[in-house]
Amino acid sequence: MQMITDWLDAYPLFWPVFIILARITDVSMGTVRTICVVRGARWTAAMLGFAEVIVWVLAVSGVLVQPTLIKVLAYGVGFALGNACGIWVEGKLAMGQQQVVAISKHYSQAIAMAMRMADYTVTEVPARGKDGEVAMCFAIVQRKQTQKIMDIIRGADEDAVVIVEDVRRTIMSRRPETATGWRAILKKK
Repeated sequence: MQMITDWLDAYPLFWPVFIILARITDVSMGTVRTICVVRGARWTAAMLGFAEVIVWVLAVSGVLVQPTLIKVLAYGVGFALGNACGIWVEGKLAMGQQQVVAISKHYSQAIAMAMRMADYTVTEVPARGKDGEVAMCFAIVQRKQTQKIMDIIRGADEDAVVIVEDVRRTIMSRRPETATGWRAILKKK
């Protein structure tokens, strides 16, 4: 640590760059850590928190040891960019699961069939809407697959109402399925 601060003191123009990069790093970690806490990923959140605090101490010490206006502004810029970067990183990681609900007046069976053909587990439930009978198709998918399943739903019924919600935890029993049709041919050895 002393070697880094000595070098930065020798080249003071790099202090703001260091502070900005450190803040981007620690705030990004903090954003992802918070999302991990909400999703129940306890150990991932703990490890991110450990690293986050170390980087934060480095950044804040750079500002507080010899405070200047440019260092304070760099601290603020790093914080702002860190928030945006953290949200972007979390979106790319796409951790967790989401429940996708499709509500359709006329094409719920087509939606369910299209989802099943894409190997999603779907539950259909009859319901009553403002204008009469509708059906709801429920599926729980990995967040990385949410856009794909929404495209499948839109392909079957472009007027379907689609609701996506985060799921904290699921318990599903998987029973071995008997392959039928073309899947049975592929499974034969």
